[in-house]
Amino acid sequence: MQVFKCWLVLGLAGCSPAVGETVSFSPPPSTPRPDGAVRLSRESRPYVVTEKVAVGASSPVVLAPARIAFRDGAVSQVNLPIAGRVTAVYVKTGDRVKIGAALVAISSPDAAAARAQLAAAAAEHDAATHEIARQDAMATSGVGVESERVAVQAKLRQSEAELARAQTTVAILGGGGGSTVVLRAPIDGTVIARHATVGAVAQPGGDPLIEIGNPSSLWVVADVFERELAQVHDGAAVDIELPTRTAPVAGHVVSVGQALTGALRTAPVYIALDGDSVDVRSGMFARARIKAPAGKSIVLPAESVLIEDGKTYVVFVKTGDDLFTPRKVEVGRSIDGRVEVLSGVAPGEDVVVKGALLLDGAAEQLL
Repeated sequence: MQVFKCWLVLGLAGCSPAVGETVSFSPPPSTPRPDGAVRLSRESRPYVVTEKVAVGASSPVVLAPARIAFRDGAVSQVNLPIAGRVTAVYVKTGDRVKIGAALVAISSPDAAAARAQLAAAAAEHDAATHEIARQDAMATSGVGVESERVAVQAKLRQSEAELARAQTTVAILGGGGGSTVVLRAPIDGTVIARHATVGAVAQPGGDPLIEIGNPSSLWVVADVFERELAQVHDGAAVDIELPTRTAPVAGHVVSVGQALTGALRTAPVYIALDGDSVDVRSGMFARARIKAPAGKSIVLPAESVLIEDGKTYVVFVKTGDDLFTPRKVEVGRSIDGRVEVLSGVAPGEDVVVKGALLLDGAAEQLL
């Protein structure tokens, strides 16, 4: 009897947890079947919730990350037309400027040479003009020589061409005199970038010295996933959520990009702002809620749809007492935490809407 008591004590001691060890309890695992169906254990039942599939009216919304950007043509880059050294910069980033405002002053020997050529071309043209007038007067008096008159006409045409070339060159240089070139704002707007620094030597074809954007020509560029593009149409109403505002800004779809970009397979959707955009700035991040056409469809919670192998969408359908069978489905639009199911389930079927990962731990949820 003493030997039996000793073995009993040792057995109980071996079954007891070590001092300080935490004991956790989890539901017994479900039992899979060869056909993929899973028999749920009694202890696991409280962790799985089902919902009957029903067709109902929906007002779907396509959610997409977005950013604020300037429209095409709303940004003007001020480049250097001739080599020179920066002698003055009159603006800084964030300044609002009017068309014609002085931005940067450049000192350039080439500018002085171009202006000297313009003065010489103008003088040559004046001389040729006076000479042709003299030849015309002599011809009228009957004392002119026709060959001389023809030569003067040719010289006049040559001087006109040279004057036009010199005028074009100086016009490209902009304002200023002598060796100084003053670059001016080509549009009204805000200085969004300044790359010019006093003393720097700049060359034509390099980086722009100043960039000006028109703040009244902003729009929203939303990146919409490929599978949701069919639900986005020109003119669709959009709510733009910004981190700086408590209420969304209204807008509408202007156009949908025709090319997919990036590994995420998204296309740009361009949205015009209809509401107040005083504090909206280029480069801000946003979220677009694009309203898609209303209709009737099957919609389930997003957590009820699992992803297998990174590409197959699956839900679990209750097919018996505590028996759940996986079913491949085709999904559509995402609607405020729920997802549209296009095929794979029928109205009246019971689908697992909570706890689906207990039935298939190898899958991932569509969040």
